[in-house]
Amino acid sequence: ILGENSRKIELLLHRWDDGLWRISSQSLTPAALEAMRAEAAVPEAEESANGAVYDVRLSSPRATLEIFIHGMNGTFEHTFEDAVQTMDLSWVTENVRAETARDFAYQLKEVLDRLQVIEFSAIPRESDGPPFFFHRETRGNIVIAPVIDSERDGLRSWKFSQSTLENIGALYQKYRTKPRLVGDETAIEGELPLSLRVRNWVYDTENKFLLSKTFYLENYQWLGLFLIILMGMLVSRLLALALLWAVRKRFRQHQYHLDRKLETDFVRPIRITIMAWVWLLGLSFLGLPINVLDKLKIAAQVMTAAGIVWAIYILIDIVGRFLSEKARHTENKFDDLIVPIVTRTTKIFVVVIAIVVIAEQAGQDTTKVLAGLGLGGLAVALAAKDVVANVFGSMTILLDRPFQLGDWVTFGNVDGNIESVGIRSTRIRTFYNSVITVPNAELTNQCIDNMGARRYRRIKTTLSITYDTPPEKIEAFCEGLRELIRKHPYTRKDYYHVYFNEFSASSLDIMLYCFVETPEWGTELREKHRIYIDILRLANRLGVEFAFPTQTMFVRPGEAPAHEDLGTPEDALQRGRNAASNIVEEILGTEGVKPPPVTYGPPPSGVREIDDKQTGEAGEGGE
Repeated sequence: ILGENSRKIELLLHRWDDGLWRISSQSLTPAALEAMRAEAAVPEAEESANGAVYDVRLSSPRATLEIFIHGMNGTFEHTFEDAVQTMDLSWVTENVRAETARDFAYQLKEVLDRLQVIEFSAIPRESDGPPFFFHRETRGNIVIAPVIDSERDGLRSWKFSQSTLENIGALYQKYRTKPRLVGDETAIEGELPLSLRVRNWVYDTENKFLLSKTFYLENYQWLGLFLIILMGMLVSRLLALALLWAVRKRFRQHQYHLDRKLETDFVRPIRITIMAWVWLLGLSFLGLPINVLDKLKIAAQVMTAAGIVWAIYILIDIVGRFLSEKARHTENKFDDLIVPIVTRTTKIFVVVIAIVVIAEQAGQDTTKVLAGLGLGGLAVALAAKDVVANVFGSMTILLDRPFQLGDWVTFGNVDGNIESVGIRSTRIRTFYNSVITVPNAELTNQCIDNMGARRYRRIKTTLSITYDTPPEKIEAFCEGLRELIRKHPYTRKDYYHVYFNEFSASSLDIMLYCFVETPEWGTELREKHRIYIDILRLANRLGVEFAFPTQTMFVRPGEAPAHEDLGTPEDALQRGRNAASNIVEEILGTEGVKPPPVTYGPPPSGVREIDDKQTGEAGEGGE
């Protein structure tokens, strides 16, 4: 009869050949299972007579022993994880709890199967009571005692005690060769963890050297550590070479080759990581003491994490160089600027993550580590506000893009080409080949003249010719200069000025103002040279002489000639007006049409072409 509703369930029992009574599967009908499942849905905890609150599943020595046996046998829907819950593992660190719990559980099960046939009815089922001694002897006792679970608000559970688990190895060595009273020997032997099977094999050989203890460990364990180290080195070398071959093949497809030093730097952390992985796998097979296994596993985990972080750090360098090589062949220069900054930022992020991961692998509380990084970062930010300002300055440079790598910039006393942009500072290569490092915060507050962003390079000069040059020749010379600008391939055709601009003390000055369409200084100098050479050739052909800053002294023999009498002042003014009107009419005609604004392009259609033979002048032709 089950439950408050007095539901009746008939169960058929059979006595097996081993003398134990078991429930027949024929009686476990769906209705019966459903009823038992409903009745099994009890609270997780129950209160004992003395007021102590117990875990309902482990509320007595009998319940604990039943769950352990059924969990190890996989019967009555119990699993191995249920069996592990019956052992007090609070003294074992989380780092090695999984391996240790498996060894403890199988050793305890092997000992119990060889000690006696368990009669559960003889085991106490009361929650309140002293620890239950299942077995007593000099090598160690098997005790089930109440344990307080601090992580579950002081909930109590009956579990196999810490002293039982500490001595179970000695009991296992004593009883492992005795006949099993319960279960199949062959089937259980195949389920044993590899560490127990290795230990059984070593003890079966009865080799005194392997079983003797040296420096805290048995010799077979020292030999196993040596083999694990050797295996880790061999496997890591082979896998690292295979990985390096794959990386080289991948980069060859993109026509990119790593230098030998970078390859070595990349392979070294990969080998360390793989070697640490092999050690982690091998350590659980040797049956090492808990404290030794814990320390060695922590060391291997720290090496693994450090190797992975180191490999990622080097990989960022490799990917950064690869992307820089790709960016160098693109027309957009912004990617040349962004790749180094992203590479450095990713490295810093990887280092921060590495600190947290390595601290976690070393057994430190990650919340405390993160809190320490937060407080430390705040302290560093307050103490180094300039550094933080420089970091934000780099972000400003990325967003505003005032220049690109290779641009010629000038600000303050700095004049040179942008070589690299970092998180804290920008490096500028001066024209005398030195490197100036400018903090990004200071750079963003400067008025930057980006000479490299120019589409055109200006040419502005004054051509001084002698005073005895007639006006017609000046006109011819100026139009010839304009034609040179129209014909040269690099000159800007939509904006230029060539005019007789000033009467100087010793010359007539012609202003030449034009642009060369090129972003490079070298091309600018070459084209400026070609234009100037052609100007000299044009002057030679037209017979134009350039003036020197000289003074000419005229000595008049005798008295100075008398000037023509222009009459009254009114007559003189009228004569001047008439002379000026005649000059303008010769150029613009009698209508006095207003000339149109200055335009750029081919010469006006009304200009008549005259060759050198008609002018009677000779000279080399310009380009």
